[in-house]
Order: sequence, then structure tokens, then C-alpha cells
Amino acid sequence: MSEQYLANLPDALFYNILSYAEIPPNIASLICLSIAPLCSSLNEYVQNDSIWELVLGAYSIGTGNSSSSNRRQRRQSKRLRRTTAKEDVMHAFTVRRANTDMALHDFGELAISKTPHQLSLARFRALVRNYGPDLNFDQRSVLGGTFLVDCCRARYVKESVILACIKDLIQRHGASSNISATEGHLYNHNPKYLPPLVVASARGMSSVVQYLIQDGGAIIDTKGTSRFRLFKKPSRSVGGTFTALEFANAMKQAEIDNGATPQDLKSLEKCIQILIRQQNKIYHD
Repeated sequence: MSEQYLANLPDALFYNILSYAEIPPNIASLICLSIAPLCSSLNEYVQNDSIWELVLGAYSIGTGNSSSSNRRQRRQSKRLRRTTAKEDVMHAFTVRRANTDMALHDFGELAISKTPHQLSLARFRALVRNYGPDLNFDQRSVLGGTFLVDCCRARYVKESVILACIKDLIQRHGASSNISATEGHLYNHNPKYLPPLVVASARGMSSVVQYLIQDGGAIIDTKGTSRFRLFKKPSRSVGGTFTALEFANAMKQAEIDNGATPQDLKSLEKCIQILIRQQNKIYHD
């Protein structure tokens, strides 16, 4: 398909094609970074307000109505220049990113709180209501965390609570199990990536590992870099850059070296078996 052909498509059809390539709230970035630079005709075409009206419909800032609907309803002073749809998309994108940053910060605090406000499904849903409804559940925070990874790293809560929040993130909000957090600051030039599956495997959360693979479509060969404390001796830890299976095996061996019993290793062993079965399934398919 030539660039010239794309530029001659009706706006609605062009937008539908873009929707196959990217989720609606991220189409603006796709247009600006990938489509517009292809040729001058496409660059001129994507300046049209009509295409940005369609993009604007993907955003809803604090209400049940789309941003394009809010824009039509908004009363404007005659002394002010009417904003273009593209400018409104830029504003909606900025608001969405800011709201998500605040939600990520509060969620990160919940994930490490001991008392009285531990992570729970009810508190997570209340947080989404407070900052939503339009949030980017795959966005990284300034410190590099994501909703899924912070959830997998949550302390002082049962595995069942973590699993319930992860199910909500993936099923209700479309979070991707293959978006990694970054260890360290977001603007680090050499970030260390950490996918949710690696965290769940290293921590021996077998029900979470099973769900991320079976329902979340997690890729098991993706490596992550981090350090995890031992269950048997928390003063010691295992660190490095490994796949989920490699991290689980490394944690198991370190636990054994520090006196762990077979009973202590049951959850880690379950994770290892789940990962091995998935690995074998991929190779045999």
C-alpha cells in the first residue's frame, strides 16, 4: 500500500486502519511519529481537523462523554481563538498522562503499605474511579514502574489479592502482561527492564504465573533484571538478568543453599513446572 493511496482514503476508513495498528488513545503518537514523516502528502493530510476529531473521540476526560463531544458542548469566549481538534487531542493526551502518573504514584504507595491501607481490589478500583476513567494502564511512572509490575511486587498481602488486581488490570482495563517496568528512573539512558512474569516467578506466585501465561499471553523468554530477597533468609538475595524460568531456578537453588525444606519450595516448584510446560508447548508447536 503506497503512501499516496493512504492520503486519498476517507478519514473514517483511514482511522479504522490506524485502529488495527494501535489502540485508540495511542493513535495520535502513531500519526505524528510514524505516519506524517512518510511523505509530504501524508504530512499535509494528517493536518486536517477531521481526522483529529476521530482521534479525539478515544479520550474521555473525567466524564462519560468523549472529548470530542465535550469540545462541541464547551462554551467559548468570542475573544478567544477556537482550538483545533489536534490541539484538543494534545491537551487530552497531556491530561491522560498526568492523571495516570498520579494514579501510578498512589498505586505504588498502596503496593508497599503495611498498615492501615494495604493493597486490595476495592482500593485499586477506588483509585481508578478517582483518577479515571481515562488512564493508560501500560504507562510507566517517572520511577519506571507499571501497574502490573508494582502489583506483582506488592508486599504484606496475600497472593490471592495480587491475582485479583492483576485480573482486573488485564480483563477490565486491557493492561499488557508484556510491558516491562524499568529498574531506576524513567529517563535513565541504560534502563534495566523487568516484566511482570519475571517478578511473579521469582517470588513463587504460581497462580499469578499461571494466569499471566494462560490468560495474559505473557512471553516466557523475555529477560528481566532485578534482585529478590530469599524467603528462608531475607538478608540474602538473588540478582541478575534472567528469564522467568531462570530466575525461579536460581531462587530455588539459593533457597536450598540456605536451608529451605521441600515444603518451603512448593510454590517455587509449581512456578517452575508451569514455565517448563509452557516452554515445551512452544517448542513442540
